[in-house]
Amino acid sequence: MMKPVQSYILTLCILLALFCASSCTKESTKSVSESNKNVIGTWKISGVTRNGVDITSFFDFTPFSIEFKDNGTYVINNQVPFVVSKNGSWSLDDPTHPLRISFSQAGSAETFTNEFNYPVVGESRRIILTGSPGCSLNTYQYSLVEVK
Repeated sequence: MMKPVQSYILTLCILLALFCASSCTKESTKSVSESNKNVIGTWKISGVTRNGVDITSFFDFTPFSIEFKDNGTYVINNQVPFVVSKNGSWSLDDPTHPLRISFSQAGSAETFTNEFNYPVVGESRRIILTGSPGCSLNTYQYSLVEVK
């Protein structure tokens, strides 16, 4: 037979356990939808590396721009060494979390696929394209800034 103090303590422990268990509520998880990456607009080259070496100062990239249109086409203005040389169409492998961008030049069946990154640098968005547009021994990385 239990002593009254032990019975009181046992009852108190049971009540405390029940109180703690009933006070726990399952947290509702909110689903946050992320918007698609918006590359629509005109972009200029701000930097180029080849095999990790900055080559921006060896060529005048300033006249170049590429305009991504919302209908899935792009227009190149003032051609420079770039991943594509003709106007055509573009697509991202995933609109919200893209890892690759593909270019299909007009009049060609070939598709050029490049690694794609869309970071914020300072206060502005960048597009970083990485690929080997010609010789597979050379990897180029183009950093593009949007023309405002």
